[in-house]
Amino acid sequence: MLDALRGALAPQDALFLLMLLTLLRHEADAEHVDEWGDRTGAAEAWGRVLQAPWDWDAREVVSEIQRGLRYWEQQYFRLDGPPGLQGASRRELAPLIDCVAAARDTAELFEACLELTHTKAKGGEYYTPRAITRLLIGLLEPRTGERVYDPVCGAGGFLLQAHEYVEAAGGQARQLGLYGQDASRVAVQAAAMNLAVHDAHARLEGPSSTLTDDRFRDDTFDVVVANPPFNQSGWDEGGYAHYDHRWAYGMPPPGNANFAWAQHVASKMSPTGRGALLLPTGAATTAKPVERGIRARMVEADLLSCVVELPAGLVPHVRNPVSLWLFSRTKKPLQTWGRSDRSGQILLIDARETAATIGRGRRTLPDEARARITETYAAWRGASHGTGYEDELGWCRSVSVAEIAEKDHDVLPSHHVGAAPAELVSADAEEEAARLTRELLELLDTSHRLDDELRQLLRRW
Repeated sequence: MLDALRGALAPQDALFLLMLLTLLRHEADAEHVDEWGDRTGAAEAWGRVLQAPWDWDAREVVSEIQRGLRYWEQQYFRLDGPPGLQGASRRELAPLIDCVAAARDTAELFEACLELTHTKAKGGEYYTPRAITRLLIGLLEPRTGERVYDPVCGAGGFLLQAHEYVEAAGGQARQLGLYGQDASRVAVQAAAMNLAVHDAHARLEGPSSTLTDDRFRDDTFDVVVANPPFNQSGWDEGGYAHYDHRWAYGMPPPGNANFAWAQHVASKMSPTGRGALLLPTGAATTAKPVERGIRARMVEADLLSCVVELPAGLVPHVRNPVSLWLFSRTKKPLQTWGRSDRSGQILLIDARETAATIGRGRRTLPDEARARITETYAAWRGASHGTGYEDELGWCRSVSVAEIAEKDHDVLPSHHVGAAPAELVSADAEEEAARLTRELLELLDTSHRLDDELRQLLRRW
């Protein structure tokens, strides 16, 4: 479908146009259902798009979409058309329009668009895979009436997952406060649309960098969750953010924002709040003096509750192995925490070997791995739905802050939990080895063939 528009629209523009069409269709459907409501214009505009003359170009289609979404924009967020329109005709856009018209579920279609952003378009940086959003939100367990905040919200995946988590638990999802900010206008627009097609709503701010222009400066939240850009350099805009109340544990180096994000998350937690942050695994063990110092002071302040070492390849466009850091303002017995007093302790989980392969070059965290991580953390906290906790060689260990301090405040789980007992190679591993062997043999055959062809060409020359 998108390949058919190659030359007329760039992939990222075609995807964004598809998102706009999906939102318009969603609003039109809602308008039909709520005949006496205050939604206006969407159904009429969607009808005109469906019946638009073939000589219309993409700009005219987008103008019609924007007319239909005018009321929605007044309520939520102003949308821009795709920036790279090159005069594609209505006939060329027909596959996109037909796809949206035929969709049985606009929410599912929108999710498919977001998944395509990391394969077909530039901009996958604002999409976090669903397996990761489910893991982090499952660990944080948002509840009815709480406030959930994502300082680098991308397409709103964490906020939407929080809404769905509360709803699935039988809570009142509409009473959940959702807040987000992002430096990318495209990302904030995608978040607003994504939440809308799932009948959720958030207060979204941007485009503006949270680290230099915090739009929620005086707010704290029950749940803070983020998947920021890794190892971000130049984040402080030449020293603009050098003095800030958030850097209570040390000024982050201008060449790397990892510990700026860590301190931002910590600063935004309410007195009983909790937070989750994805960081490159190197942040857990870096010996660079400034970063190590910040990590040490955060550990000594007993803010860090858990670190999970995750498999590489789970996050699109990220080659680094990833670790998940969980923060808690308090680890004492509390309804939002559990029955166990874990003050002065950190749970370390080594989940590096839990990934599953889905298609060439793609990996995910399967449901059973996600469940094992969340169950281990719940048991350690003494949550009402948890079981008894015990250290498990090669998987998890509860470590004291004092012991962490003795090891240069290194919090990388694989450095603490020990090696797992030797196990037989699984059938999946054998199958993967066989597949890689076949691919290698095919490449060798191709190499020999090309070598022969090159030799023949050289003889003729």
